[in-house]
Amino acid sequence: MERTPEAYTRGILAATLEPWIDGLEKVNSALQTDVKLRSQVEDPSVEPLTKGALLAPLLSSSSPEIGNFINVLLANNDLGYLDEILALLSTVIQEEAGGPQRVLVTSAVPLTDDEQERLRTRLVQQFGSNLQFVFQVDPEILGGLVVQVGDKLIDDSVRSRLGALSQSLGVRSS
Repeated sequence: MERTPEAYTRGILAATLEPWIDGLEKVNSALQTDVKLRSQVEDPSVEPLTKGALLAPLLSSSSPEIGNFINVLLANNDLGYLDEILALLSTVIQEEAGGPQRVLVTSAVPLTDDEQERLRTRLVQQFGSNLQFVFQVDPEILGGLVVQVGDKLIDDSVRSRLGALSQSLGVRSS
């Protein structure tokens, strides 16, 4: 291990975030695999405190702060953000540890191997070679691409262009 203030700081950050990732992944994994639990947690008629109690056994070995965080997500109906929060935490750890930066590429239709390779080449030229690519499809963007590299977002989707056009024309979305 490199012995510099930066290396020690990265070590502290990684050690601090790893328990959070472990606790949040337990909840996320349970919600993905346990259909009954997921339906109870997603049921709007169930109170957030009851939902928290349903998830509490999953966090018994985690710090109280992680349980409190889950309760905040539940109270704000934001538990659906858990996947994205985990991805961002992992990105922060990888960036700080000097590991590969996660690149999330979203397209309306699957990209061909050739398209993926050309995009990889362009992004490596722009952001460096230490990149880990994840390609996903989301038809709701209608066309174009949304590329997230670390905390940078490049939204060249048809959906965002239509939104910008509507906003410039003063059209309200319904």
